[in-house]
Amino acid sequence: MQEFVYRDVLSLSCPVGEFIVCHRGERIPFSIRKNKYDIPYDTITTETNYALDIDTGLLTVGKQYEVIFTDGDLHFCGSDEHTESITGTIGKWSVGIGVHNINDNYFCQSEHKKGYDVWRSENNRGYSFVLLDRTVDTITFLIAWIENKELSNVNYENVLDFWLT
Repeated sequence: MQEFVYRDVLSLSCPVGEFIVCHRGERIPFSIRKNKYDIPYDTITTETNYALDIDTGLLTVGKQYEVIFTDGDLHFCGSDEHTESITGTIGKWSVGIGVHNINDNYFCQSEHKKGYDVWRSENNRGYSFVLLDRTVDTITFLIAWIENKELSNVNYENVLDFWLT
C-alpha cells in the first residue's frame, strides 16, 4: 500500500511557487508520496523529493492536461532511458519536474502508443500530457526542490536531475 504525504490536493507549495495539475485552468486533484529514489547525491539530500500521482479515473481520454510549476521558467536538464527532467532556479532555490515516458521506446516506433503521451509544455513551466486510454491507473511525475547553499545553481539542478530521472 502506498503511503501518501498528501492525498487529493490541488497544489503543492514550495518556497518559490506551487506545483499544480490542470486542464485549461481547472485544477485537478493529485496525491503526493515520497520519491522511492530518495538517496543522497554525494552528501546532498533534501526532504522535498516527491512523486506526484494523478489518478487517471479523474481524467478524460483525449483531453490535454498540464503539470506546472507556477513561478519561473524550467529548462531541459537531463534524460535517461524513457525519463526526462526539467529544472530551474529561482532565487536560492532549485526546483524540478521529471517524468517517465512509457511510449518513448526507440526500438518499437511502430507500436501503437498506450497509456498516456507526455511532452514538455510550451510555456516552459512543466509538462503537458494526454491520457490515451484506460491501461494505466496512475500517471506519476517526480518533483523536488532544494535550497542552494554551497554549490552553484547548475550543480543543484544536476542533483535534482539525478533524483528525477
